[in-house]
Amino acid sequence: MEEILYQYWLMKNEDVPYGKKAKLVDYFYNSFNIFNATKSELLNSRLLDEKQVEIFINKRKHYELSQEFEEFIKTGFSFVTMENELYPEKLRNIYDIPYGFYYLGKLTDFRKSVAIVGARRCSAYGKRMALELGKRLGENGFTVISGMARGIDAYGHRGCLDGSGKTVAVLGSGCDVIYPHENRLLYEEIVKSGGNIISEYQMGTSPIPMNFPRRNRIVSALSDKVVVIEAREKSGSLITADFALDQGKDIYVTPGRVSDTLSFGANKLIAQGAGVIYDLDTFINELLDEYGEKQISKHCESKKQVKLSNEQMEVYNLFDDYPKSISTVIEETKMDYLKLLSIVLSLERNGFITEVFKNNYTKTA
Repeated sequence: MEEILYQYWLMKNEDVPYGKKAKLVDYFYNSFNIFNATKSELLNSRLLDEKQVEIFINKRKHYELSQEFEEFIKTGFSFVTMENELYPEKLRNIYDIPYGFYYLGKLTDFRKSVAIVGARRCSAYGKRMALELGKRLGENGFTVISGMARGIDAYGHRGCLDGSGKTVAVLGSGCDVIYPHENRLLYEEIVKSGGNIISEYQMGTSPIPMNFPRRNRIVSALSDKVVVIEAREKSGSLITADFALDQGKDIYVTPGRVSDTLSFGANKLIAQGAGVIYDLDTFINELLDEYGEKQISKHCESKKQVKLSNEQMEVYNLFDDYPKSISTVIEETKMDYLKLLSIVLSLERNGFITEVFKNNYTKTA
């Protein structure tokens, strides 16, 4: 029990930079030795300067180990450090290893895990791909890992939950800070379904921009594969991909239109040698084969059993995964506006198309 008190002290210590904590443990062997180290021993480590050491020593004199830990326990959150056997093996050998992280929920084993990352302002096509891939992965026992950001991240999590799978959100804020706010329900569902919310940042930490690139190394490290679904030329998703490459992970991409700015970054990864997901069933089966597990049969989507008229089918076939306006469809069909509008509304009502913004529709995900 005493060991965990010192680990929590080092976890909570804000006078030591995140990147120095693991290095201090490597030098002193454990947090207990760090807590009891003398000024000269701390300086000899060359990990802290004299000013940092003075602050470090002065503050630890006033730290109430048991009291601070008891207060944390009451929050319902947990933490794990590199000194603990529950610490994920996948994190132990990466560059800039996190000393530990806070988490909510029962900690998963990360044995079969795939990251889904991509654009925050994604297209209807990107949404469809993230939802469907997340669902397929969840159905086949994979853990989906992402950052719970708007767009692709959130849809990847949501798809996994729809497939009755476990998903893990790695935050760029404190574990107790839900960002963006509209993902509160998603946050709660992730935990209820047996997944985790995790963060290396202190409880209460705000989601400032500099936190997100750093957290991406954890997203990639905990994953066996990283899938990028839509990414602009300069994108946080590409940072995750860079971390994945450094960590020896395979990267896959869902290709997009050459003319679409949302696809520039993703298509560039393909040019650099990333794997291409051209069929979800094939991708899932390749993953299952790597784990020596039984492959799935061809997935059949359950469409609503609504028989479309010839005119409805004609209009439906003009839509795809990219938004198209009613005015464009009128030009293509030469159909009367009110008649076309009636057909479009019937297709939407029966779940065949979705209005993604005013008078612009895509085929339903």
